[in-house]
This record gives sequence, structure tokens and C-alpha cells, in this order.
Amino acid sequence: MLLTVTISTPKYLCVQDKCLVIKERHEDKVLDKIPLSDIWVIIIDNPQVSITASLMGQVNDAGIGVLFCSFNHMPNGLALPIGAHSRHAEIVEHQLAISKPLRNQLWAKIIRRKIENQARCLELCGGKACDVEKILSYARDVQSNDKTHREGAAAGEYFSKLLPYGPRWTGPMTASLNFGYAILRTGIAQCAVSHGWLVSRGIHHHSAENAFNLVDDLIEPFRAVVDLMVVKENILAPLSRMNKETLTKVTSVVVLLDDKEMPVQTAIDVYCESLRRAIELKDSDQLLLPTLNGLEMATPDSMRTRGRL
Repeated sequence: MLLTVTISTPKYLCVQDKCLVIKERHEDKVLDKIPLSDIWVIIIDNPQVSITASLMGQVNDAGIGVLFCSFNHMPNGLALPIGAHSRHAEIVEHQLAISKPLRNQLWAKIIRRKIENQARCLELCGGKACDVEKILSYARDVQSNDKTHREGAAAGEYFSKLLPYGPRWTGPMTASLNFGYAILRTGIAQCAVSHGWLVSRGIHHHSAENAFNLVDDLIEPFRAVVDLMVVKENILAPLSRMNKETLTKVTSVVVLLDDKEMPVQTAIDVYCESLRRAIELKDSDQLLLPTLNGLEMATPDSMRTRGRL
């Protein structure tokens, strides 16, 4: 697995010999040197981190996503490379030509798996069997394009049973959930770009003000991984540095996809590639979706997440 690198204190970042170099500000002392080829995502979680235009250019060339956090330490910006895939134009043509029936079928599959994973999360968190079955009933009722809005109905039921301290949007776990989703969103955006997708053009989401409509489609079946981590680890606001490092490891959680166990990071890559096949072959059955499997992490050798003091 590739590294997720978090910079959470004032540092100076530059690139030398195709490596990310991390230094103390106003000093020449090198604290760390990481090959760009080993990095998946960089998280800038301090407003006093200094970066150069040269660094951003080489990071883009290497296909690395960069997530920026605001003064309240919540993600507020994302930088991605452009046209990272050799077949970018061809893939975008297929994406723009996708038929409405196929679009509706793909969205129904995504939402059905999202709800199934929510039911599994509730079960793993000790939810009552009757509540788990109620969530699963919503998944079974999903129709083309989720035209009866089972996603919203399931979410209301799910979060009311899952979260122990308050509602989804105003409770003490709100910031934790949002931070974890942002980590996933960054990884999916980076991967979608590397696969040649136009991320502003969604399957279901279509806001003219959202540059990441496709990403907000693709994240849905992975959200329950964050939910499970936040509830099982009891991660509450205000988020500590340790909390954030824990949430950053969400991409190392093992899920089941295509009858194989793999970390979320790998599953996102397989998922994006399967979407390309589904669209090019006009067959929604080609789309491979993740199944929540618990909180087992990938092996220590592949769990490559670095935090910075």
C-alpha cells in the first residue's frame, strides 16, 4: 500500500530527487525524506506549513492528491492532478455518453450496497437484529435510480440506532464522521483522476457548484467503514491528533470485494476500474462493490500511514 502522509505542525515541504522532503521551518535540518512513488495522499493539517509551486507541480506529476485543512482542522480543499491517465479523453467520452438507463442501474447498485453496509455496521456495533433487518429491508426495496428514496429513509433509521450520543449532524460524533469521510473522499478523488475520469461529472450527483460529483457518488458504499471506526473507537469531538491519525487509517481497513479481502485503498482502485468496464461495456453487472467486513487492518507491512508532530 501507498503512504498517507499527514503534516500537522509547522513544516517546510519541498521536493528533491523525486522525494518529498520535510524540514523544520527556517531550518535546513531534514526530518524525513519520502519517495513520491510511495505516496498516495498528503494531508496538510496546519496553516503554517510552507509549500512551493515546484512541489505542487511534481506532486501533480506523480498523481498524488493533496488535502488541505482550515484553521479548525477540518478539510476544506483538495488538489488533484489533471489528465493523469493516458486514455483520459477516450474515457471521458464514454463517461459523457453514458445512457440514462445505465446511469440509473449503477446508482441503484451503489445505494443498495451502501444500505447493506450500513446494516452490517449496525450489526457489528451490537444493534438489535430487528433494527438490522429493518435497514436491510430498505436495501431490498431500492429501485432504479433509487426513485423511492430508500437511501434517505435508511439513513434516518440507521443513524438513529447507530450513534450513541446524538443525531448525525449535531452530535459529538459529527466532526469525526466528516473528517473520516473527507479522507475517503480524497483517496477516491485521487484514484478516479488516475483512472481517467472527469470527476465533476457524476452518475447521480450533478450540482453545477460541485467539482467532485463523481467522487460523491463513488464514496457511498465506503461510508460505513468510517461509521464503524468512529463508533467502535468512540471518537468524539474535539478531534485530537491521535483521533485524526486513527481516522486516517480508514484506508487500511480490510473489506471484501469480488470475493477477495483487500484494504480500502486497493478496493477503491478495483472499484474505479470496474466502473470503467461497466460504462464501456454498458453493463452494470461489471461494477464491483465493497462489502463491510469489520475493522481488521491490512498487515503491518502494508499499513503505511505517517503522521507528523
